[in-house]
Amino acid sequence: MVELVKDYMIKKKEIVTPEDSVISAIELMIENDIGSVIVVEEETDSVVGIFTERDILRRFMTSRSKFIHLKISEVMTAPVHTVNPDTRLSEAVKMMRKFDVARLPVVDKDNHLLGILFWKDIFDNFCCDKIE
Repeated sequence: MVELVKDYMIKKKEIVTPEDSVISAIELMIENDIGSVIVVEEETDSVVGIFTERDILRRFMTSRSKFIHLKISEVMTAPVHTVNPDTRLSEAVKMMRKFDVARLPVVDKDNHLLGILFWKDIFDNFCCDKIE
């Protein structure tokens, strides 16, 4: 049986827009105990980027005094690599390795957010079950 992204993705409700402030995105991440938020363009409802803990660490050092006042569009990772629900899991894992990312937004054909795929969920399923 071929494993597909839709079998491992989770719904992602925590989104921000490119115009939101960094501080509001960080607050959302803290409130929900998550390491990333997806950036969605308000007018088109399409995924345009991702803002992660890694972005916070990288960008903070270059603009400490004004960092929390910046817009998400100034610090997000874009373009963001995405997959669709019917992508083979093996292809998604290859993308994660190639682009050195731990998460991939899952989008429909119109680039609207459906969910997110985390490497940890894949790892837990394939590796941890076999170790125990």
